[in-house]
Amino acid sequence: MEDRLRFRWKILFLVTLCILTAVFLRLMFVQKKLTELQSVPPVVCPEVKEQPAACGVDIDDTEVPAVENPSADNSLKEPAEKVENKGGYYSFSVPVTASFYNTFEDSKVISELAVKTGNKRLAELLSAHVSRNLVFSLDMRSEVYPGDKISVVFKTVTDEERRTRPDSPDEIEVVAVKYKSIKLGKDFSFYSFKPADKKFAAFYDEKGVSVEKHLKNSPIKEWIQITSVLKDRRPKHDGIDFKTPVGTPVYAPFSGKVLRTNWKMKYNGVSLSAELNTNPRTYMVLLHLDKLYVKDGQSFKAGDHIADSGNSGRSYAPHLHYQLQKEPGKTRAIIDPIKFHGSLRPEMKDSDKSAFEARKKELDSLMK
Repeated sequence: MEDRLRFRWKILFLVTLCILTAVFLRLMFVQKKLTELQSVPPVVCPEVKEQPAACGVDIDDTEVPAVENPSADNSLKEPAEKVENKGGYYSFSVPVTASFYNTFEDSKVISELAVKTGNKRLAELLSAHVSRNLVFSLDMRSEVYPGDKISVVFKTVTDEERRTRPDSPDEIEVVAVKYKSIKLGKDFSFYSFKPADKKFAAFYDEKGVSVEKHLKNSPIKEWIQITSVLKDRRPKHDGIDFKTPVGTPVYAPFSGKVLRTNWKMKYNGVSLSAELNTNPRTYMVLLHLDKLYVKDGQSFKAGDHIADSGNSGRSYAPHLHYQLQKEPGKTRAIIDPIKFHGSLRPEMKDSDKSAFEARKKELDSLMK
């Protein structure tokens, strides 16, 4: 009996060893291929016709995890000759490596572009901006695979633009993204475009459908971009962040009653917590506001103008933080507003599609 057990254990050990060896060899092969793919040089694009008020995004309060890579020198040297920012366009394609976010930090292509543009934060900015579009089409934790391909067109933004544009752009502005997914077997394409009847540009897919999911009976009617959702890279983030100028009206999505205002103002800024008349009972939190039009204990109706968005508290750019939970206080049990409200992806009007097709063709040519 003991001999049989020993024999079985030997067989199991050999099988396990073979599997581990095969996995190791496969990983070595994938790493070699990715290294070869990363050697593709970046492309500096020729100047293209600028679209009025193209969509610019910022990092606001996004926490970008630090990447520790002892084998790589991530300290970018100052370029020998300072690059003057004239609003130039750049294009690149890189394969996903260990993870989506590390891809940008580890890429030699993006390191070269950081030197060329004089922007040491380029990898951080690109990963944040690109993910804000992908998060509505991909699960960034489980559907991003090594070997997926990311292609991007972005432009540098002059200091004058940053001071004068109403959409508060960052130092760079992503204007087109293509993503090739191995797991889903799909290609995604996103283009920045401003329809004639909109205040701000937004991203649309190749058919002219909004990339972002719009909440039904949303607390805010128009915004620059959704910069964070529950299922992005920040597990501790409890709501949706709408990047929007200070003073944008905030409307009650449901009727309810104010529970408290302006607590922990160092972090929350001007803030509001309310009990909503929904089934089941739900609690709403609004943070980083500029003004409140309701008081503690006051009731309100759906559609009432209850606040204006702001940039107060621990906020690094103007935005509205909108949060829903099952219980008030510390035991909150967070609810995803996209699932609770329901969502839609509006399609641009037919009258805008001719201009959109021309813009898309222009950006596609830069990608190539």
